[in-house]
Amino acid sequence: MWFQAWQRNLVIVSGTEKAMQGVADTLREFWAHRPVRPRAGRKVGGVATGIALRFQIDPVIVRIAFVALVLSGGVGIPLYLAGWLLLPEEGDTVSPLESLISKGHSSMSQAQTVLLGFLMFPALAFTLGGGGFQVVATLAAAVACIYLLQKNRGHLQPAAALADPPPVTPVPGAPAWDPLGAAPFAWDLPEPAPKPQPPAPRPRGPRIGLATLGVATLVIAGSAIAGVWSPWFTIPHVIGLVIAVLAAGLLIGSFAGGGRGLIWLLVPLSVVGFGMTTITFDGPNDFGELKPTPQTLAEVQDRYQISVGSVRLDLRELPDSGSVKTAVEADLGELVVHVPENADVTFKCEASGIGELNCLGKRAEGSTVQVSGTDLGDDGEGGLKIDLDVLANVGEVRVLRD
Repeated sequence: MWFQAWQRNLVIVSGTEKAMQGVADTLREFWAHRPVRPRAGRKVGGVATGIALRFQIDPVIVRIAFVALVLSGGVGIPLYLAGWLLLPEEGDTVSPLESLISKGHSSMSQAQTVLLGFLMFPALAFTLGGGGFQVVATLAAAVACIYLLQKNRGHLQPAAALADPPPVTPVPGAPAWDPLGAAPFAWDLPEPAPKPQPPAPRPRGPRIGLATLGVATLVIAGSAIAGVWSPWFTIPHVIGLVIAVLAAGLLIGSFAGGGRGLIWLLVPLSVVGFGMTTITFDGPNDFGELKPTPQTLAEVQDRYQISVGSVRLDLRELPDSGSVKTAVEADLGELVVHVPENADVTFKCEASGIGELNCLGKRAEGSTVQVSGTDLGDDGEGGLKIDLDVLANVGEVRVLRD
């Protein structure tokens, strides 16, 4: 049985790898035949118009899509700047960014390219600072749209190329070096034998992963220095910047080949970043486990609180009369309260983020759940009275009689 399960898992992993390879191949094909920013008909940098011409769609649709991305947390701003830097202009051999690193000629000056590059930093800061999960989801949707365009319409020729004259039809039987058969003396000559070509040297793969890690290190160091003057550079924001760098490296690597190992750093870092933006740590910055067992009413604290960990409050040692009120809170963890069998308990249990509740027989689970009520125990009303507020941001909450 375990061998069959292992085989099924192997098939799933193999299928996932093939799917990822197919996505990478499609994105690499997009990069090889990427849109060209035209000189005519553009509004700003020609990014939207170039995409529309490449895939033969209405430019208005692409412009509306960019406006929608701008309204979705500002994602459209860095995406448009990236297209401006990475897509070549009509008549150029390379993009402005490639020209900056001496890979060819671009009509955009190096000063303009550097200025656009500097504009990317405030654009990314604005986008990552206002979004969290929404920004990540919008970026993923934008990449998915590019993938679908290339998958479904990548075979189409750019609209500007449709006006080119049709190719010349060669004369049947004419050699390749004289397709029109214009040289009568050569009509009966044999086709020249192709010259053997020496094997091309195997190109060295680009070190996308190493370069991306270097840029991420510089971002962390720069954020640490900038944090002295600006309170914006908190840990969640710095993690967001590093995630953006790793995602960009992974995207570039899918075009150029390489950088696949970045996924093993990007996924856990994204989980950590999502957790830090979802969970708010308003309480004390302590971690671990609390196990208070008060034996008198005076020993019961007004509040038991922890940031990450567990609280196990045992009230079964309290006397059989009197009244007490307390609250138990945690940002992330497990909260368990044991109450005496015959105590009259008024309780409110809540998970403000995601959690599971089991409080004196009342259960709930999911996002932002709450249960409350009064339980008089087996002996009915009378005896010790307990008022409980048990709150976890993310975690498990239980109030038990045992």
